[in-house]
Amino acid sequence: MAMTYGQLKNNVKDITEMTFTDAQLDMFTQQAEQKIYGFIKDLPILRKDTTIGFNRAATLPADLLYLHSVTQKTGTDGVTRKALIQKDYDFLLEAYPSSSETVPDDVTEPELKYYALNSSATEDYFASRMVISVAPKWDATVTCLIEYQYQPRSIVDTDGTEEQPWLGTNYDSALLNGVLVEAARFMKAEPDIIQLYDQQYTLAMQQLMDSVNKLSSDSYRPKPPPAQPLTVPAPAQPPQREG
Repeated sequence: MAMTYGQLKNNVKDITEMTFTDAQLDMFTQQAEQKIYGFIKDLPILRKDTTIGFNRAATLPADLLYLHSVTQKTGTDGVTRKALIQKDYDFLLEAYPSSSETVPDDVTEPELKYYALNSSATEDYFASRMVISVAPKWDATVTCLIEYQYQPRSIVDTDGTEEQPWLGTNYDSALLNGVLVEAARFMKAEPDIIQLYDQQYTLAMQQLMDSVNKLSSDSYRPKPPPAQPLTVPAPAQPPQREG
């Protein structure tokens, strides 16, 4: 059952029988979301991919948490792909000091080998904080597919015009109990109350993790073991008489 942020706030107030400010409820909710997303960081549904045209470097999406892979797309249809190897940024500067390499006349699509991450110099809080650089640095635009884990939009930031917050839509019990744990810590609640909230949160998280593990196992099909040669067992030997 989906839960809106308004419903979440009312439930927290009703259960705790306390009055909180909106700022406090925002803080509890975002802390709970960060904790939950830390447990389920490899969930496939929280992955995104985007195509970026590289000319030496590019800014990564603002909602990126960490990269899974960077692959170069080649060919007229972009189906052919080659995985790039991650290196330290200083390695790229030392191994490829030239600002750009000229693409040979007989080369249709220049080939990339490495990529490195570096922090962005922007002071805009809502902008991306990461820049990705590639090498060799060709004087041409090369297309890469970036697969990454993203930070879902918080239920606190909902305005009704974007995608529904993932936790509030799919696992509202985990979110509600996570917020209650944060609220109890803030209130300095009695130990038995904190224990009760922790137990309910642990149970909700176990249900969530079971769903995550099932999604992961369903998407993975192990290869069958290789065929083994047939062997004929050796005939039984008659017992030997002692001399």
